[in-house]
Amino acid sequence: MHDAVVVGGGPAGTITAGLLAADHDVVVLEEHATSGVPMQCAGLVTSDVIEMCGVRPDILNEIRGADVIFPNGGRFEVRGSGVKALLIDRTDLDRKLAAAAMDKGAEIRYGTKYIGHKISGGGVSSSTNAGELRSRLIIGADGCSSKTALSLGSNIPKEYIYGIEADAKRRPEHDDVMVLRLGAEFAPGFFSWEIPFGDMVRVGLCISPGRGAAPIDHLKKLLAASGIDMEDVVSKYAGKIPLGGRPRSYGDRTLLIGDAAGQVKPVSGGGLFPICKAAPILAETAKKSLLEDALSAERLRDYEKGWKKEIGRELSRGYKIRKMFTNLSDGDLNKIFEIIDRDDMRSILNEIDIDNPSGAALPMLKNMQVGLRFLPIMMRAMI
Repeated sequence: MHDAVVVGGGPAGTITAGLLAADHDVVVLEEHATSGVPMQCAGLVTSDVIEMCGVRPDILNEIRGADVIFPNGGRFEVRGSGVKALLIDRTDLDRKLAAAAMDKGAEIRYGTKYIGHKISGGGVSSSTNAGELRSRLIIGADGCSSKTALSLGSNIPKEYIYGIEADAKRRPEHDDVMVLRLGAEFAPGFFSWEIPFGDMVRVGLCISPGRGAAPIDHLKKLLAASGIDMEDVVSKYAGKIPLGGRPRSYGDRTLLIGDAAGQVKPVSGGGLFPICKAAPILAETAKKSLLEDALSAERLRDYEKGWKKEIGRELSRGYKIRKMFTNLSDGDLNKIFEIIDRDDMRSILNEIDIDNPSGAALPMLKNMQVGLRFLPIMMRAMI
């Protein structure tokens, strides 16, 4: 019997497996033939995230600023000192994380599709297309549509957003500045992005469901607005992102991490930072529980307590900001541009931490003049 079966060979699964494998027999089930495909991520992270991952992926570009474009065409320039984010090769990251996990002793079974599991006889029986595995613990790292999460009952996220992006040939105007667009035309309920790297640009967006056209139609509009012809597109990717968390990230002999646990930054849709924060807590809980042979839901609840203490406050704040944002009209967004288009607000946003974006809200609202002008918009957004 294995100590742990990890469902999913993306970063959530391989980082977790690597942390456990030094002391335990860990098997990772990955349904695809190799790591890193399909690629469903913009690939924008901070240097802190790369350090926490423990591997160095190929860096496609360093991003030092952003131009935020509002529905009326108003452009808010965010600049600042130093590199704000790194555009990484996500496929390369995933493959290096998988290699690191195997170097630490984890076994990754590629082409092995998880079908379901049952808890009985003092263990977990996991069914796959290649047969059955027995383990003491199952760890769900199987993404946004996690089957392991649903094994815990009605354990769905508060909402999904749907994204699509394309890599296209185009020499950008600025080598180190990305462009973000707000408003219903390109990305209702979220935002769009244009991230330069060399002679290429990564163009993408997310939308809330039920808000007009399909993601591909919004992408076509965005490409046209960015001056990109469809024949210049070399690849496209699509997927969905769970936001707002799930009711539970643990159960009898069961732990969840990453998208499977709803550990996603609500403002940006990013998942690597929460994974890197939650994985060590999961590993510590799992190791203690395996050592004590105490794998009940009551015992494994320590994991959820731990990760929520570490990142729960930021995720909760971020989701409150998101819910307010989704209630803003294009007119509201334009009004916000008028309010923040001033040097003191620009200096605050120039130093924003993309891993903890809600930290910029309080300093902005503390400005009496700005706070009073924001108040009517915030009140409408909260209703």
